[in-house]
Parts: sequence; structure tokens; C-alpha cells
Amino acid sequence: MNYYIKVKGAPVPVSEEVYKAYCQGERKERYFRESDIRNKTFFYDALDTDELNGSDMFGDPDAESVEETAEKHLLLERLRQAVSDLSQEERDMLCRLYVYEDSLRAFSRERQVPVSTLHARHQKLLEKLRKKMEI
Repeated sequence: MNYYIKVKGAPVPVSEEVYKAYCQGERKERYFRESDIRNKTFFYDALDTDELNGSDMFGDPDAESVEETAEKHLLLERLRQAVSDLSQEERDMLCRLYVYEDSLRAFSRERQVPVSTLHARHQKLLEKLRKKMEI
């Protein structure tokens, strides 16, 4: 008995072993396709073309780009280094004002220091951080 498989629409003679392996692979592929249809599964790679990857059609427009993520990471690392160079008192002030969101007035009452003094220290601290971030 002669065995043939179609390659680009033309029948090609093959051995029985190749024919059975081809049919088995073809049947397995059809089984998965039918299973996907039955389970209503859709894969973005079904939309792939020579010019475009199917999953790229559904990208999140609000997602941060890789460049923005890398830039943010570098800035945060620079900020972390700048803050670690500050004194404990300066770090405490930053923490209270920006992490715990205390007002300058509440912070001054707790420390029993005039608001104007803390305001001046705060401005100097921000300027110090700005300079360290520019380096």
C-alpha cells in the first residue's frame, strides 16, 4: 500500500511510519482546536501576522513604558541614597511631613519649636535634597 501526505497541495509519497506520525500529529492539532472552540478559548497569537504580533494589538495604553520604569527606578535609587546621607533629625522631619502627612504646625507643637523655624529648616532640607539629586 502507498502512503501520501499533501505538501503545498501536492501529494508526496512517504513511508507508513511517517504517514502515521503525520496523521497522529494532525489529529492532535485538530483535537486542541476543537477543544478551544468548545471551551470558547481564544489566543492572541491567532491574530499574528508577518508585520504584527497579535498580543500587541491589546496592549494597555495606560501602562508605563520600560523606559519610564527604568527612569523611575534610577530616580528612586538616587533619592534613597540622598536620604540615607541625611541626619536622623532631617530624616525624621521628612518622614513626619511626607510619610505620615503631618502638618508643619502639628510637627512644631510636638517638637515645641516655632513653625517659622521648622519652615526654614524644611526649605533648607528640600534644597539640600535637590542638590544631592542633581549630582
